[in-house]
Amino acid sequence: MADHLLLVFRNQKLTAQDLVSLVRRFGTPVTSSNLHQRSLEERTANRLFNLPPEVTVVTNLRENGKPVGILGDGEVVWHADFSFHERPTAARMLLAVEVPPRELGGHTYFVNCYAAYDTLPEAMKKRISGKTIKQANIVDTAMKLRPGASLDADIREVPGPSHPIISTHPETGRNMLFLGRRHGAYVNGCTLEESEALLNELWAHATQPRFAYRHDWAVGDVVVWDNRATLHRRDPFDPNTRRVLY
Repeated sequence: MADHLLLVFRNQKLTAQDLVSLVRRFGTPVTSSNLHQRSLEERTANRLFNLPPEVTVVTNLRENGKPVGILGDGEVVWHADFSFHERPTAARMLLAVEVPPRELGGHTYFVNCYAAYDTLPEAMKKRISGKTIKQANIVDTAMKLRPGASLDADIREVPGPSHPIISTHPETGRNMLFLGRRHGAYVNGCTLEESEALLNELWAHATQPRFAYRHDWAVGDVVVWDNRATLHRRDPFDPNTRRVLY
């Protein structure tokens, strides 16, 4: 994973508990259930499927008209998971339980943030050297407002951790762009206009197709990725189909 950032294992026969056991070989499992001020309705899938609490269910399934898991069937925008925490998770893992036919969407894309940094013009590298981005937890990656957050808030005043734009990977020692998520982000020390312009430029560079891999899901896929050196997003998919990932 240090060399390639993303690993794909096809045709796996894993239960949810197997997945938790596998994650423990990499480190300490982190679940979204205690990282967000969420409605507990979004954890209904754990009860429905009798899942361990470490597992978060990414699904469009509903019970009594209400979502039972997270992220629904719409687009999920580019992001690194939990960048709005002081210590974002090192790695993430997904197991495909049910997926729609490939032609109906739901593909996940990953970009290599080593490559995004390496190909920056030298002038841009100097411009962002030493700068940090504050990450406020205002909207989720499906662009839904977080409980208690406001789109009208001045991002400079909203609390949130700051991370170096040029970050050094703790295991490989390589530099990479760490952008976290676009919305709720602010480049410290800039005017709002300067921050927005710089972030737009960096995001446009980092998310170029030449840095990206598209994963077309099949049941039994296990995908593991380094959350520190990648960004990922998801296409929307047909809401009349079922999609369940652990």
